[in-house]
Amino acid sequence: MGIERVLRDWRFAWLLLLLPAALFLPALPIDETRYLSVAWEMRLHGDYLLLHLNGAPYSDKGPLLFWLVNLAWAAAGPSVWIVRLGVLFVSFVSLLLFERLVRRLGSGSDDGNAALARRATVLFAGIVYVALFASAIMFDVLLTACVLLALHGVLDLDQQRWPRGIALFAAGLGLGLLVKGPVVLLDAGTVALLAPWWSETARSAKAKWYGSVLLGMLGGIAIALVWALAAYGVQGFWDAIVLRQTVGRVAKSFAHQRPFWWYLMVLPLMVLPWTLALRAPWRAWRDSLRAPAKTLRFAFAWFVPTFIAFCLVSGKQPHYLLPLLPALALYFAHVLGSDGARLRNRWFAALLIAAGLGLAALPHLAANPAAFAPVARMVEQGTLTASSLQVFAGIWPLWGLLAVALGLWLLRRRDGDAVELTLASAAVAMIGTLTLAQGVGPYVDVSVAAARIKDFQTRGQPIAHLAWHHGLFEFAGRLTQPLEKINFPQLRTWSAAHPDGEIVTFYSKYPITAKPSLELPYRFGRIRFWRAADILTMPEPQPVKPDEEDDTPDD
Repeated sequence: MGIERVLRDWRFAWLLLLLPAALFLPALPIDETRYLSVAWEMRLHGDYLLLHLNGAPYSDKGPLLFWLVNLAWAAAGPSVWIVRLGVLFVSFVSLLLFERLVRRLGSGSDDGNAALARRATVLFAGIVYVALFASAIMFDVLLTACVLLALHGVLDLDQQRWPRGIALFAAGLGLGLLVKGPVVLLDAGTVALLAPWWSETARSAKAKWYGSVLLGMLGGIAIALVWALAAYGVQGFWDAIVLRQTVGRVAKSFAHQRPFWWYLMVLPLMVLPWTLALRAPWRAWRDSLRAPAKTLRFAFAWFVPTFIAFCLVSGKQPHYLLPLLPALALYFAHVLGSDGARLRNRWFAALLIAAGLGLAALPHLAANPAAFAPVARMVEQGTLTASSLQVFAGIWPLWGLLAVALGLWLLRRRDGDAVELTLASAAVAMIGTLTLAQGVGPYVDVSVAAARIKDFQTRGQPIAHLAWHHGLFEFAGRLTQPLEKINFPQLRTWSAAHPDGEIVTFYSKYPITAKPSLELPYRFGRIRFWRAADILTMPEPQPVKPDEEDDTPDD
C-alpha cells in the first residue's frame, strides 16, 4: 500500500498503528486492574446488577463498561487484549459519530460541510492524548461515544425531528449515566441548555425546545434509575450514589484534588501536536470569537461551560476532559480553514527528536547513574530509587530511536499535512505503549503474586493484604474468594490468630523488619510476602501514619 493510499484511508492506518497497544499492553495498575477485577467478579458470581470489588459492593461507577467487558469475554474468554480491542472499536465509532455530527451541523443534513467535518475528525484523531487513550480500559472513551450520541439527539431537535431527538438525547444520557454517572449531563447538557445561542429552532420555539430537552433528560435519568434502584434499592441508591459519588466529588473530592488552574496547565500538552503545529493569522482567531458561525457556537457551548465547571471541581484528572476534546478539534478545524492558516512540522518534530534521544539514552543513564550529574543528584536526594532505575534500565533504546526517526521524517518538509501529523501522533502512541509493554510490563505483571494468593486460598490457608489492595490481584489470579485486608495496627493480632498464614503488601512504608518469604518486583517497588510466624518474632513496631493511598477510591 503506497503512502497516497494510506493517507486516503487514514482511519485504517490510524487503527493499524494503535492495534499493538490493544494486543500487547498489559492491564495497568491500579485503575485498569481494578476495573477488570470488578468485571471478573460480575462474571464469577453472575450478578449483573450490583457491582462488587473484593466481595464488597462497588458503587464508584456504573455497570455499562463491565457489561461490555463480559460481552467481550463471552466471545473470546477472559483476557486483556479482547477488552482493549473493544475499547479501540468504540474509539473508532466515536470518530464516525463526530464526523457525522459536524456534517449535520454544517447544513442541517448528513452530507453538509464535508470538508470541515473531515478536517475536524482528522484533528480529533490526531490529538496525542486521544491516541494514547484509544484502547485504555477506562470509562472516558465509552463516555465520549455516549456524549456524541446525545449530541446527535440535540441536532435532531435543531432539525425539528422532535421524537427522534428526544429518544437519541435520552439514550445518550442514559448510557452515559450507566458509564460514569451524572458527569454526562454536564458533558452533553450544556449544548442543549445554551441552544438559543446557536440554534434558530431553539430561538423560535423555546418552550418546545426546553420541554423536549427536559423530556430527554428525564428519559436518560429513568434509564439509569432502572438499574440503580434494582441494584441498590431506594436507600442504598441515595447513600452510595447520590451522596457519596455525586455530592461528595463535587463538594470536596476525596481523590485527585488539584488547584483550579491545573487543567489550564495540562490541556496544551494533551492536545499536541496542534498546540505546536497550528499556525493562523491573528484575524482568524479574532474573527472566530467576534462573530462565530453556528458550528463554532456549538463547539463553544460544548466546551467552555463544562471546562470551567471541571476547573472549579476539586478532583481533576486529564482523562476527564476526553469528551470535550472533539469540541476543541472542531474549533481548531475552523481556524485551520481560515485564509493564511497552515500547519508546521518543525516544532513537533523537534520535540519528538529530543524526547526520542532522551528515551534512547534512558537505559544507559539508569544503569550508570553516576555518569550524569542530574541523575546522580536525583539518586542522592531519593527522587530516583534503585527499583525505579532497574525499571528504566530494562527499556530498549530502539523505542527512542523510532521516535527520533519519526521526528526526522516530519522534518523532511516545513509545511505540515493534517493526516500525516495525525498518523505521526498515532505512531507516537504506538511507541509509547510498546515502550510500556516491553520495559514496564514485567514490573506491572502481578500474575506470580496473584497465583501464590490463589494457591493459599485454594488450600484454605489464611492470607491477608496489608492495607487496601484495590482489587489488584483478583483478575490476574482469577481469584474466587475475596482477599482479606488488614490495617497495620491489626498486623500482630492477625498473625497471632493465623500463625500458619501469610501477609502480602505492595506498600513499602511499613516498618516490618522480618525477612520476607518472597519478594517480587512491582512498579518502582516490591510485592512482599511474610509468614505470619515470622511477623510475631520481630520487635513491636512503631505506629505509622496512615497512608492516604491505602484507601484511595476509584477515580
